[in-house]
Amino acid sequence: MKIRLLKMMTLIMLLLTALPLSALAASANITLTNIAAKVQGESFRVTGSTSFDEVVVKVVRPSNTLFYYDVLIPQSGVYSSDISLPSNAELGVYTVVAGKGTDVATVQFEVKGATDGPVPGGGGVVGGGTVPVTPSANTITISVSAGGTVSLNGATLNFPAAAMGSDIKVTVEKVADPSKLPLDSTQSLISDVYEITKDKDGLFQKDITITLPFDASKVDLAKYNLSIYWLNEQTGKWVSLDNPQIDVNKGTLSGTVNHFTKFAVLATEKEEPAGPEIALTDIKGHWAEAKIVQLIQLGAISGYPDQTFKPNNNITRAEFVSVLVKALGIQAGSGKTYADTANHWAKDAISAAAEQGIVTGYTDTTFGPNDPITREQMAAMIVKAAQLPLATDGKAFTDSSDISAWATSFVATAASNGILSGYVDGSLKPKGHASRAEAATVILKALSLQA
Repeated sequence: MKIRLLKMMTLIMLLLTALPLSALAASANITLTNIAAKVQGESFRVTGSTSFDEVVVKVVRPSNTLFYYDVLIPQSGVYSSDISLPSNAELGVYTVVAGKGTDVATVQFEVKGATDGPVPGGGGVVGGGTVPVTPSANTITISVSAGGTVSLNGATLNFPAAAMGSDIKVTVEKVADPSKLPLDSTQSLISDVYEITKDKDGLFQKDITITLPFDASKVDLAKYNLSIYWLNEQTGKWVSLDNPQIDVNKGTLSGTVNHFTKFAVLATEKEEPAGPEIALTDIKGHWAEAKIVQLIQLGAISGYPDQTFKPNNNITRAEFVSVLVKALGIQAGSGKTYADTANHWAKDAISAAAEQGIVTGYTDTTFGPNDPITREQMAAMIVKAAQLPLATDGKAFTDSSDISAWATSFVATAASNGILSGYVDGSLKPKGHASRAEAATVILKALSLQA
């Protein structure tokens, strides 16, 4: 008994030295959903809600060694990552830490051997973890006080804690004949249609994350956009969920919603960008008009088929890299391919930029091609691409303290070379999303330095 107590005290001390003290207290800025016990070889999901723009997630083994580390970009205030345990995973209590700096949330869960007996779950009330459900099961009761993740009839639903005022019974049915449902001529159905219902009326108080599988053999991802849609029964129209997240390797799409209805994965054909010969209707008089025209003439960027450029729209990391590679004339090579760029339309451009040392991913396997690029990320890429000597000091902005530590020298270099400017109020907004107009401007300025 004394030996067991000593071991427990030793483990607690190890964890205390590995984690900040604030991890032991609740945080107003981030939540972390509980995780049910697992067996070796199983997967688990780390998920929660946050007000941070990025979240560091790490999982610590019972031996106090690091098992997993990643930086996640939340979508609509929700972050999530699916993690697989190896078949020989260390047994015991794992600790999950998620947050930013010392402002973190923690949960613990146990990993058992495959012969240790069944992991709790499967039927009845679900709360605080990922619960396996047999394929024939299509109804389950959710404990909303704890939340949890369930898989029903092929659909996976993640409920944050306190999503409703009381426990609910959720049912997932596959629509027997989807051909009877309305479908726009521009849309193609590439999954089953899932009708999801609950036994209580009203909207959810917190967004629910829905993940659906799709048939990748039915669509060319280079030519079509995919999203999870919900059917508006009143209008007969399918509506895309906000910020859909695709996992090409698993063949799944995820999105958030505050109500239940019919859901499906639909494909829509991508719009081909317009050529430079099209007169753009929305840049006349724009502050970046001249830069946009120059970049179009270089063939590095285009407008849209409706003769617009959308200069104030955000530009994604993949789009910025693609424009940058074209503008600099970088040839595609055998650079790094990330797990989330392997089937992306900008794969070759990202690979070429990675080979030149212009870009790095969030992790070794994740690039985040569809994430809006931030101004400090843009500064880092442009400085590397222009091969500018790094400056130690740069222009002082009113929000210089908001610049990430890793980006300080890149921002200073971009600012001191006149590539990146601040706003009229003296701020830089380093973590603000860059627009298409801003991207065109910084790329042209960088090119002028090389002329």
